[in-house]
Amino acid sequence: MNIQVTGLNEALASIRDMSEQRIRAAASTALTRTARNIEKSWQGNINNSISSPSKRTREAVFLKTATVQKLEAEVKLKDRMGGLAPAQYLLHQEMGGQRLVKKFERALIASGSMPSGYFVVPGKGAKLDAFGNVSRGQIVQVIAQLGAEYSPGYQRVISKDTRKRMATAAKRGRMYVAVQPGADAKRQKVDAGIYERMANGDRKAIFLFKRGVTYQKRLSLIELAKESAVPMFEAEFAKALDQTRGRMQAEG
Repeated sequence: MNIQVTGLNEALASIRDMSEQRIRAAASTALTRTARNIEKSWQGNINNSISSPSKRTREAVFLKTATVQKLEAEVKLKDRMGGLAPAQYLLHQEMGGQRLVKKFERALIASGSMPSGYFVVPGKGAKLDAFGNVSRGQIVQVIAQLGAEYSPGYQRVISKDTRKRMATAAKRGRMYVAVQPGADAKRQKVDAGIYERMANGDRKAIFLFKRGVTYQKRLSLIELAKESAVPMFEAEFAKALDQTRGRMQAEG
């Protein structure tokens, strides 16, 4: 959401008791205040709409303030971060619809562990973190065994100890296996997905393969900004001009 000043020449013509520099400074202040209010409303909408938001989600909104030289303030979801950025994973909560394929899923598809066109959802045997997502440790274990060579990003976080533990567990009969949709799943009488096979032959469903994963629209960021930006800026601009006049009078 960008907030820009238009009609500065008209403002200059109607406000004859101030210099252009003072008017621009007041406009910059008003833009920044407006953007800060929108930033707060966006983050509040996210925190109240997303169940158990992570720290990254609770700090998802980015603000770029206006300057006298550039009368433009910017409010957006952070998009330059290590891993999946809020601008990527919250987009589906704002727009609704089918989500994008994650890096983890791309590695499974590239390795042949999961067919193209499928997504993963947590199975009953998955280890979940405090936010209801499969733990990073278990994801790394699955990738280490089923697709590390297809995911350079994960290769960097798979330690030698993890590889040793996985190799030892495999020798003892405990390993992750992929069950393909169709004939393979039918033959094994289980849903298609990634399973942790135990030494005694039991299996725990870690991930299940689904044709489509869709999100309901939960956020209203665009609507919030569109409804409030213009009237909020007008009020803040009038306030900033009054404050500037007050300082001018105090200066004598």
